[in-house]
Formats: sequence, structure tokens, C-alpha cells
Amino acid sequence: MSDTSTEITRERLLDMMTGFKSTYLLRTALELGIFDCFTHGPVGAAEVARAVSADPRAVRLLLGALAGAGLLEPAGEAFRPAPGAERLLVGSAKEYFGGNVHVAASLWEWDTMRALPDVVRKGGPLADAEAERPGFAFWTDFATHLTGLTRAGAGHVADLLEPWAAERKGLRVLDVGCGHALFGLTLAGRRPAGHVRCQDWPEVLEAAERHARRLGLQDRTSYLPGDAFEVPVGGPYDVIVLANFLLMFSHRRCVDLLRRLTPALAPGGRVVIAGFTTGDAAPREEYHAHMLGLLMLATTAGGEAHSADAYASMLAEAGLTSVRAHLHDRLPVRVVEGERP
Repeated sequence: MSDTSTEITRERLLDMMTGFKSTYLLRTALELGIFDCFTHGPVGAAEVARAVSADPRAVRLLLGALAGAGLLEPAGEAFRPAPGAERLLVGSAKEYFGGNVHVAASLWEWDTMRALPDVVRKGGPLADAEAERPGFAFWTDFATHLTGLTRAGAGHVADLLEPWAAERKGLRVLDVGCGHALFGLTLAGRRPAGHVRCQDWPEVLEAAERHARRLGLQDRTSYLPGDAFEVPVGGPYDVIVLANFLLMFSHRRCVDLLRRLTPALAPGGRVVIAGFTTGDAAPREEYHAHMLGLLMLATTAGGEAHSADAYASMLAEAGLTSVRAHLHDRLPVRVVEGERP
């Protein structure tokens, strides 16, 4: 049967019921540094146990499970990494992807979403809206660990604005709720005189600053710590970008924020919203966006993964014109922009 079938089967349900097992297996291997032990060839369980300071029997069982999951392969009495593991799961590898476990499978989300039935009954967070307050560790992890999708999304926004940006004298960018700031950094980095001002909580800006240094843009980047709804943003700016940020808020709060930011735009300047959306394709094509919406339900006062049409409406309500949405055939990131008259 095709993987795209909509029929519900026992096998499909069992995969959903047991999916968390793959998560805790991978998390454990990464935390212990298991894959780092195989950079010089096949290794047995006893040697791995010594290298990671763990119990030999326990490591033998763990390596067997990793082989069962296809992350290792048997090599006689030893094991070797499966194809791709050295490239993506060894901590020193250039393309190391393991750090994203702190975002894609965070312990915070694991703990929070166990209470989803009660969240749905209540209609929102069981306690305070923790994702909206400073000191929330997950946002630092999110800002630290980039994915190929993050880079592709930032590049897509820069490509869309390139013809227009080329006509501006310099490019002054404000990246609101910037996180890693890759969207703002990529925009400013495309223009020789571009400058980006990154706004977020102080601890998140530390991660943004590391990315700016890595990209060689530290001299063209400044920082604005504080609450996006309260901190003076200055200006004028050619572009104000909000990437993966407005999903934390209700429609009304998004409009309030956009109205607050719009006066900081130079005439003809643009507000650009980028991120996951729902309602723009079949639900099964937007699975991750819908799951993100549930996470926002559990951790914010009114957030959800809005549709591109909803974002367009927000921009219009904030007084922006020439509002348009851009969909990408190969990316789940939607871009919606509006212009200050």
C-alpha cells in the first residue's frame, strides 16, 4: 500500500504509538556520544563502554537497539556506523545534525505535551504562557541549532526581495523575535552596505551574535534586547522581518504588534512575515505546521500556526498595502509581505 494512503491500519497506528521509542533511543546515543566512538572503524561494545564511561552490558544492549533502528550495522562481533551516520551524527562532523534533537525532540516539549488532553479540555496552557516569557531555554536551543530548512527559508526570503532591495540605498533590516537571526542576517548580508538590528530576549541574542560572527557580519549587526511589544525599536528600516514569530500570538495581538512596528518603516519599506502556515495545502502536507499549532496551544495565550491569508489580513489591518503571499513548491515556509505607502 502506498505511504500516501489515507486508510488507517493497525501498522500505521502502531507506528504512531511507538514513535517515541526512536526518539529516546536517538537522544540517548547522542547524549552519550556513541557515534563519536566509530570514527576510526568498527568498535565492540566493551570498547564503546570504556570510551563513554558506561556499563558494558547496558552499552551492548544499546548498540543492538541502534543496529535494529538502522543507525549502526553489525561488523562481526563489533559495530560500524550506517551510511550517513558519520556525516550527520558525529559531533565533530561539519554537517552534524544531532544538535537538532534539542529542538525537534526537546525534553520540554516531551514533558509539556503529555498534558495535551487537559490542555484541550481547558483551551490553553495549564499554567502560564511560558513560551512568551524571558529565560525560556527552548528559544535559546532553537536559536543555536540551525537546520537546512532554516537556511533555505532565509535564502528564499532574500531571493524574493533581491530585485527590490537592489534599488535601495543600503538595506536597514530589523529582525523582530529574531532567534538565530538568520533571516535578517541573510538579507543584510546580500547588500554591501546592509545592516541588521536583531531584537529578542538577551539570552537568545547571544546565539544570534554567534551566527553573525560565523557569517562575518558582526560589524554590520546590532542588538536590541527586550520585549517586542515594549522595547523602542528606532528606525527607519527598509525591511522588518518576523520569521517564525507571530505564531506565538493571537490574530489581534499580531495586528497590535504590526501596528506598533509599521511606523518604524521608511516610506516604501516592507514588513515580511515568514514561517509555517496551515490552511494553504492539504492537512497531511502541513503535518508539522499543525503539530506546531498544538504546541502553541499548550504554551502560549493565543498562538497558532496561522494561514497565509490570515497573515495577509493582519498586514492590511496594520495599514500596509501591496500585500502578497509567496508559496514555494519545495519549502513549507510561506512568505507574506506588505509595503508602507
